[in-house]
Amino acid sequence: MSDNTGRQSIIGKIYSSMCKVEVIIAAVLFVTIVVLSFVSAITRKLGIPIQWTMDVTQLFFAWLAFLSGDIALRNGALPGVDMLYKKFPEKVRIVISIITRILMIGILCFFVYYGVQLALSNLSRTFQTLPIRYAWVTISLPVCSVLMILSIISSFVADVKNRGKEERK
Repeated sequence: MSDNTGRQSIIGKIYSSMCKVEVIIAAVLFVTIVVLSFVSAITRKLGIPIQWTMDVTQLFFAWLAFLSGDIALRNGALPGVDMLYKKFPEKVRIVISIITRILMIGILCFFVYYGVQLALSNLSRTFQTLPIRYAWVTISLPVCSVLMILSIISSFVADVKNRGKEERK
């Protein structure tokens, strides 16, 4: 997200910073899940299991899965069937891309709406071993869906700007 002078807009800087923080959080969650799973397995084998590790791992895994989905979406790392797509003319590919993004945003809006409903329904439920509400797990879906919507919009804006630059050449 940059303007005509090549400087990044304020929104672009905020989005870029948000993306960096998202990657850091995902990395920390991943390392923590691995360490907790390892410690849990060792202590269970020694006959002194730590009960809360599985609950924390479940909480962190939900957030890691959806954050990683946004990171993969933003980096174009999601699997796609482009063998047929690349055979279409450029204008048809543009239309397909727009329709795909609209459908994705629609599905993600569905996830946001019903994910919030699910989180609200889990406000009174707590983990078995922790005094933490289970809603912290279920709210990961709508929060990360909003992040994915922002990534799709950012990608679309970047594509429009790039097409505009190519047409001016």
